[in-house]
Amino acid sequence: MRRDDHFAQDHIITTGRPVTEESSCHMVYQLELSAGQKSVWVAQQLNPSDRSLNIAGYGAIAGAIDSAHFEAALRTVLSEVEALRARFELTGEGLHQVISESLDWSLRQLDFSASADPLAEAEQWMRTDAALEFDMANGPLFRWALIRVEPELYLWYQAMHHIIVDGFGLSLITSRVADVYTDLAAGDPVRECPPTSLAQVIDEHTRYAAGPDFAADREFWLARLPGKPRVASLATRVSSDTSAFIRESSRITPADVDRLRAVARRLRVPWYGVVIAAVAVYLNRVTGLRDIVLGLPVAARPSPVARRTPAMLTNVAPMCLTVDPALDFDAMVVAAAAELMVAHERQRYPYELIIHELSGLPDGRRQLGPEVNVIAFNTSLTFGGFPSTPYNLSAGPVEDMSINIYDRPDQSGMLIEFDGNAGLYRPEELRSHLDRFVDLLRASA
Repeated sequence: MRRDDHFAQDHIITTGRPVTEESSCHMVYQLELSAGQKSVWVAQQLNPSDRSLNIAGYGAIAGAIDSAHFEAALRTVLSEVEALRARFELTGEGLHQVISESLDWSLRQLDFSASADPLAEAEQWMRTDAALEFDMANGPLFRWALIRVEPELYLWYQAMHHIIVDGFGLSLITSRVADVYTDLAAGDPVRECPPTSLAQVIDEHTRYAAGPDFAADREFWLARLPGKPRVASLATRVSSDTSAFIRESSRITPADVDRLRAVARRLRVPWYGVVIAAVAVYLNRVTGLRDIVLGLPVAARPSPVARRTPAMLTNVAPMCLTVDPALDFDAMVVAAAAELMVAHERQRYPYELIIHELSGLPDGRRQLGPEVNVIAFNTSLTFGGFPSTPYNLSAGPVEDMSINIYDRPDQSGMLIEFDGNAGLYRPEELRSHLDRFVDLLRASA
């Protein structure tokens, strides 16, 4: 999601118990916003025409989906997930998210199976829809569609405004729909939803923002980040527009992944520490910079209930790495693993506040290099026994470059995506960087 020092003053959260009120249609209650939600809100207000705050993707389900059961599963999840029933109100009393207890909604169903190229036409429809505006004041702030492309191939399309959910939250929603559909298709009782509470999650963030951990994290980051020279960017041009991005992707074979994991096991570090170390080494080789600061998207969910509750809570934690060409790659991996621990321990302090307080650093550009987004949650699901393959259409704004790492449990290897700001990178430049990085990663194993 977008990170900008303009948002800094909006990130001290104040909230309390939900306030219930009677509307003409439904009972509703109000909640304050998380820090991440306020950031998204301000970003959208600064640029109302920006659609990069829409996140979208689809799951390709290899089987004959029962549309009635599928819609019933979605309705069940819609009744459980408060974030899906949210809209946003700015009044004289401030900005609130208003949660309806119910929502008038029906599943959109499309059939492209008779088209000349059903999958291509379906993808074009989804990309067009993903660029449509959401009405934040009235909602709903999500769109779902079930698309038939073959008798035994369906696409479940999801588009949501980033203000209601992040990638982690979206994975919770998707997993729950898969479980409910599976139960309905089998004629079994629907398994219970694990307890969730958006109000409790917001309250946790409020107490953090008012407590000693917040102050300690602030001092830690302000002491750690000054003195870094230039941002390690691979771009050769300048752009402030984050509304469009280009994507290049590559896949690491299962054999290569096994070798990377072997390095991690030998050094007793998480497997993605190897990938992050390779990113830092690549940036050093291309830019010549020794001090590299990467952005690490983090869930910012310290409690069990937060880890069960779909919401927009994500943050970006800085990762400060010094690349010494005299050291071997193993040493770089160990250093990256240590920084991962720091980033996770201090992951709740809003990155926007760091940028606000360090905005006097040289050249006025972003304070982080590329973001490295490790997709560690399960993205391979089954719907009534039918396997689903996920495809990401848009994960939010790309200020410079986002490197997305998917280590899928289906033995298909590791998928690596380079998303580049379209104003900074040409497709051939992005492809060249990706190919060279993959070569480096393979050589590191």
